[in-house]
Amino acid sequence: MAATSSGVSALHQSVLIHEEVKMVVRNCFEINLMGLNAILLAKKAGESARGFGVISSELRLLSLELQAAMQRLGELTQELLAQATQRLQSERRLARLSDAAEHSDQLKLILQPAITQAQNKMGHLVEAKRFRECLEDANRTCTFGLVLARSARIESAYSGAMRSVLAELSESFAQKIEAVLPRLDSLQRITQDLN
Repeated sequence: MAATSSGVSALHQSVLIHEEVKMVVRNCFEINLMGLNAILLAKKAGESARGFGVISSELRLLSLELQAAMQRLGELTQELLAQATQRLQSERRLARLSDAAEHSDQLKLILQPAITQAQNKMGHLVEAKRFRECLEDANRTCTFGLVLARSARIESAYSGAMRSVLAELSESFAQKIEAVLPRLDSLQRITQDLN
């Protein structure tokens, strides 16, 4: 029974990863839209909001970069799902073969090649290293995004008549980016025991 739990566990992990990735992608989409809106508002405000516009463009690019990292993670998750399914099938086959082999030594000898084949098919799941690299990229991008959001707040102070609107927008940027960090932490916890 313990043999099947690792395949089931991998399937469960892939579902959790998929859900977290989906939420981060949604946040990226919202940051991207906010960036577009901020660029338009900065243009409307004129020369005094030029710095805010530049930072908003950077935040928009950052959201696309983060979205690309999540897409890579999503692809790895698909790979994990396929491997977990194969592992689960192999674990079940191995359990059936092992049960049958317990009936006699002669049957055990006959079934040994099939048992070995099922054990070999279980193999390793997606390399944890690739998950970790992807999450580290996303964390760096997100941390840089927080710095940019704080810079946007400073730039909004010099934006003349649009100051309060742009300050509110820079606060929304910071909140959206801060919402991503716990999801990335959650993804690190979920993928912690991948090997």
